Amino acid sequence: MDKIELGNRLALWREQKNWSQKDFAKKLRVSLLTIQHWEDGISAPAQTRFNQISAVLGVSLTDMGLADDLDPQFLGDRIRFARLLRGFSIEKFAYEFGFTIQTVKGWENRNLEISEIALARISKALQLPPVYFSLKTSEPFQMIQRELCA
Repeated sequence: MDKIELGNRLALWREQKNWSQKDFAKKLRVSLLTIQHWEDGISAPAQTRFNQISAVLGVSLTDMGLADDLDPQFLGDRIRFARLLRGFSIEKFAYEFGFTIQTVKGWENRNLEISEIALARISKALQLPPVYFSLKTSEPFQMIQRELCA
C-alpha cells in the first residue's frame, strides 16, 4: 500500500471515531504535523508504529497494509511480521535478543537459512510458540496477529 492510500485510510478511520487530527495526535503522542503528513501522503508512519496505531484506531494490522509485501509461505516474512507486530525495528530486535543485524536481515530477505536453534530463540524472543513458524496454513499472519494482539 502506498503512502497516499494509507493516509486516506488513516483519515477515514480517524473520522469514523469522530476525532480531530489533534485528538488523534494526542492519542499517539505525535505532533499534529505528523498526522497531517501521514494523512496527506507526504510521509507514512514507521512500520514499528503500526501496532500502536491499529490499537488506537481498532483496525487490524493487515487492513493497514503491514503484510502487503510479505509472503506467508516464507519463514523470514513470518518473522518480520511478528517482529513488527511486537514493535521491534531490526536493530532493536537484534540487539535485545543477541542476533546480528545482518543475520536478521538475511532471514527476512530470504538469503539465509534459519536453524532450529535460531528458530527456538526467535520464538522465545517474540513470545510465540514455534508451531506458528511451521504451520502449513494460508493465514499464518492472521494467526500470529491474533496471538500477539490478544
